[in-house]
Amino acid sequence: MDLTNLFPLAAIENFLPFLIPIMAISIPIIAILVSHQQKMAQIIHNSQKNSLPNPEIDALRREIQELKEITNQQAIALDSLQSRKAIPQSSSADRFSEV
Repeated sequence: MDLTNLFPLAAIENFLPFLIPIMAISIPIIAILVSHQQKMAQIIHNSQKNSLPNPEIDALRREIQELKEITNQQAIALDSLQSRKAIPQSSSADRFSEV
């Protein structure tokens, strides 16, 4: 019983010319991927070490929060000024003359 007749893909002699270049190309690709994975692991490891609070960044965050609060206060003040202008103010003399 001949196995090559049962499994035609089992004849490695037919695929050997294709396997050699595929293996030759895949080795550098795998090396590049492993190198990239190692670099990314090191970056992640270093970033966890350096995640200590920085006082300069905290100061900038406080300043930004203060600026947001000032901006909100000014927006509210502008809105109240616009609403005052939209409602006409009648003087007390006008109110008494209407009666």
